This record gives sequence, C-alpha cells and structure tokens, in this order.
Amino acid sequence: MLPSFTANGFLPLGRYSISFDEAESMLVSAPEFEDSTTRTELWGGLHDYLDPFLTLEDTYTDALGGTPLIHSLWLGGSYVSTKVDPANIDVTLLVDTRAECAIRGKPGSKWLTTAFQSRARMREKFGVSPLRIGYQPVARIFEPERFTPDERTYFTQRGVWDDWWQRRRLPGTNDRSPSEESATPARGYLEVRL
Repeated sequence: MLPSFTANGFLPLGRYSISFDEAESMLVSAPEFEDSTTRTELWGGLHDYLDPFLTLEDTYTDALGGTPLIHSLWLGGSYVSTKVDPANIDVTLLVDTRAECAIRGKPGSKWLTTAFQSRARMREKFGVSPLRIGYQPVARIFEPERFTPDERTYFTQRGVWDDWWQRRRLPGTNDRSPSEESATPARGYLEVRL
C-alpha cells in the first residue's frame, strides 16, 4: 500500500519502500498532479539520468555477477510532497561499491564519476539533484569496533542522508542549512526499488 500525504503536504515520518512504478504512480500520475507542468518532465529526466547506470549493468552482466549497480534510490524534497510544480528531483543513489569496483575502468564506466561531479550540471541537464552513498552489505552491524573504514563511511553517509530527508525547511525562513532547530524529523521520504 502506498503512503499518503498528510495535511502538511508531506509523507508521514519514516522511510517507505516502494517500486519504481509505484513511485511514478504516486508522484506523477496521481490525480492531484494532473495540472503539474513539471512532474512528468522531471520524471523523464530521472529516467534519462538512470539510463547510463542500467546500460552499464546490462553491458557488464558477467562482471557484476548479479549484483545491481544501484541498490536503491531515496527520493525526498519537494518532489515528494503535494507541491504541484517542483523545480527538480532530489535523489540519493545507494551505489553498490562491489559492483562499482567490478566495472571501474571499463568502457562507459566514467559515468560512475560524472554522474556525481556536479549536482548543478545534473540538475540543469536532467532536472535531478543527485547524491551518492557507497552501499555496502555489512554482516557485523552490532560490532562497530570491527567496521572497516569503508563500512564506517557507509554508515555515516547513510545516517546523514536518512536524517536529512526527514527534515524540512523551517516555516518563515528560506535557510536550507541543517540546524539544531530543524533536526526534529518532520516528514517522510521514499526508498525506491529498481
């Protein structure tokens, strides 16, 4: 069941796991967005942005051994609200570091760097404002003293962006900076499975 927007225009607190098709149904095709002049085009831009990742997966199936390049997407910001005409899609990509290493240096793999070099350029070209988390499966989650530096980085990044997507801008201010005042969770976000 898809989550519903609350009276404040955001999702209830938490992270909601849905499929890519469900996200499109909820954020683009829903009746409340039929008058939107930006949502369909932005969703198309997200498709175009993700296409090089999916092409790399298809091209290097053997090298990847069934490991997806993108573990999941986290969508937040105004696109995951009742705002009819958001300006862009804020997305965090959980990129599987094992898959990334398996194809690094192969033809076309430069996209793995280019895709995150300039958020402003990606926003201009695709309407997407991307952030990257290097996803790693970690078995010993209750033994942080045994974490490798990469595992620590992963958990730190994951925690930072989970916290960020549950914050919202304080009423009456245009300041987007994280602050102690904005630290209390105030909205939910979507985890989109590809």
